[in-house]
Amino acid sequence: MHARRIRPDAGHLDRRRLTAAGLSAVIPGLGQAFNRRRRLAMAFLAPAAVLGALAALLWLTQSPTMLAARAAAPAVLSILLTLNLFILVARIVAVIQAFLDTRWHGPTGRLGVGGMVAIALLVVIPHLAIHRYGTAFGETFDQVFDGGTLGAQGGASGMSGPGLDERLNVLLLGIDALPWRPATLTDTMMVASLDPVGKTVSIVSVPRDLINVPLGNGNEFGPKLNSLMSYADRNPDEFPQGGIRALQDAIGALLGIKIHYYARLDFYGFVKIVDAVGGVVVDVKEGFDDPTYDGFGLNQVGYAIEAGRHRLDGLNALAYARARKAAGESDFTRAGRQQQVLLALRDAAAGDGSLLWELPDLLEAVGDTVTTDLPSDLLPQLAAVADEIGDGGIVRAIIRHPLLKSRNTRYGSSLVPNLKAIREVAAHLFPAPGVAPIPWPTPKPSPTPRPSPTD
Repeated sequence: MHARRIRPDAGHLDRRRLTAAGLSAVIPGLGQAFNRRRRLAMAFLAPAAVLGALAALLWLTQSPTMLAARAAAPAVLSILLTLNLFILVARIVAVIQAFLDTRWHGPTGRLGVGGMVAIALLVVIPHLAIHRYGTAFGETFDQVFDGGTLGAQGGASGMSGPGLDERLNVLLLGIDALPWRPATLTDTMMVASLDPVGKTVSIVSVPRDLINVPLGNGNEFGPKLNSLMSYADRNPDEFPQGGIRALQDAIGALLGIKIHYYARLDFYGFVKIVDAVGGVVVDVKEGFDDPTYDGFGLNQVGYAIEAGRHRLDGLNALAYARARKAAGESDFTRAGRQQQVLLALRDAAAGDGSLLWELPDLLEAVGDTVTTDLPSDLLPQLAAVADEIGDGGIVRAIIRHPLLKSRNTRYGSSLVPNLKAIREVAAHLFPAPGVAPIPWPTPKPSPTPRPSPTD
C-alpha cells in the first residue's frame, strides 16, 4: 500500500498569507515581521518610520491649511507626487513578498486570490486618488498663477512684492465681458488688503462711476473708472504696461496705497465657482425687485428676492450681486451685496468638509476662469494667515458719499472723488501692520451708563 500524501490546508495558508499581506499593506514591514523575516522587516519599516515621524512632526507644528497650501505649491507638489509613486511601489512589493514568503509552502486557494485582489485595490486606490487630486492642483496652478493672457497684456508690473511682515494688497476685478457688450468693463472693483501681523483683512469696494481719478503719474483719467482697463489696452503708447497695471496704479493712487497684485474673474467663471461649492448662503436683510435686470442665464428679464436666508446657485448669486435698479438700491448697496457674496463664497469653500467631494469641479472652475499675477510661492503664507482670521478680523467698507459727489457729465451719471477725504479714510482702513483697521463709517461707541444713586 502507498502512503497517502496529505495536502496542506489551503484555507489555513491563505488566511496566514493574507494576514501577513494585510499587515504590510497597512505599514510595509509589518507582514515581514509577522513572517519572522527580521532583515526584510527592518528594510521596509525604517523608511516607513522616518516618513511617519516627519508627517507627525509637520502635523503637530503646522495648521492643516498651511500643510495643504505648502503641498499645493508647484515645486513641493512635484516632489510629493513622485514620493507617492515610490510609496505605492514599496507597499505593493511589501504586500506581494509577505504573501509569497517561501517559508510557507502550499497551494493558493480562492480565498487567497480574492483576498489579494481586495488588498491590492485597497492599496492602489488611495494613491490613485492622491495622484488625481495632485495633478488637478498642479494644472490649476499652471492656469491660475501664470497670469494667462492678461500677463501678456501687462498684468506684471515689475513692482516688488511686500515682505512677510507687510500688508499685501490685491485688486479683485469682476469683468463685464458679455458678447453683446461693446467694451470690456470692470464693473466690480475691490481691494483686499491682508495684514499678516495683525491677522486682519480689509475689503474696500471702489465705485465704477468714478471720474477724474489720478493715474499715479500726475495725470488724471477723465472718463469713468470702469472703462480705464479697456482704454489702456487699446492705447499701449499711453499705457505701455497695459490695462490691468493702469487700473492698479489708479486705484492705488486714489486710496494712497500700493496695489501689489490682481485677480480677475468674469461672469461665467463666477457662476462656475459658486456652483462648484454647492452654492452660497446669504442673509438678505431687505428684499428687492429689479425689473430691469438683464437676466443673465436665468431666461427671464428681472430679478427679485425676498428677505431671509437663501442658498443661491451660481446664476442667482450673480443676479443678487449685480442687480442695482430696484427701489432703494444703488451701486453702493450692490457693492455691499458683492462683498457679502464674496465672504459667503469663502465660507462655502472652507465649510463643512464637503469641499473634499467638490474639489475636482472647483479646481476646474478656478483654473478655467481666474487669472492673477499673485506669485504661487506666497500661497502658504496667505493660507496660514487666512486660517487664523475669523469674521471679526474682516473689515468691509464702500467708497461712497460723503467721500464722493454725484454729478451729471458727458459720461452720464458720474461720481467725483474727494481725494483728501478718501485717503484719510483709507489710512484707517489700511493701517500699519499689526494695527487694527478702523471701519468706515466708524461705529459710534455705546454710551456709558450713568451709575445710579444707589450704586
